[in-house]
Amino acid sequence: MDQKKVNLFDDEDIKKQVIEVWATVFSASNIVIQHAKQFGFDGMVVVPNPNIHQLLVPVRLLSQWIEVFLCENMEYDQVRLMLNAKQQLLRMEMVAAALEAGDLENFNRTMEEIQNQAQI
Repeated sequence: MDQKKVNLFDDEDIKKQVIEVWATVFSASNIVIQHAKQFGFDGMVVVPNPNIHQLLVPVRLLSQWIEVFLCENMEYDQVRLMLNAKQQLLRMEMVAAALEAGDLENFNRTMEEIQNQAQI
């Protein structure tokens, strides 16, 4: 029996959702970049709302969505966008961890990576 694989990403609505997820993650990363430039390492803990920790709450939920949809047979462009968003999300989590640990070196290195990724 020949089984045909269902490709959810042929649906234009799903493709739009992929783009929205990517845009949401990168919008949050742009806010983190602005805060880092404006407040610096020491000031990031007193950033007015939303701070990095508040930004990560809804974005982490998107991470689960990304995991589910990456398991499907996706077109290259959608895979690239989702992996790009997942990578940026991980970097933001690393910045939050560096802030909590008081680790300026990792904060600076990871912020540089976030800035470089955001320029794509």
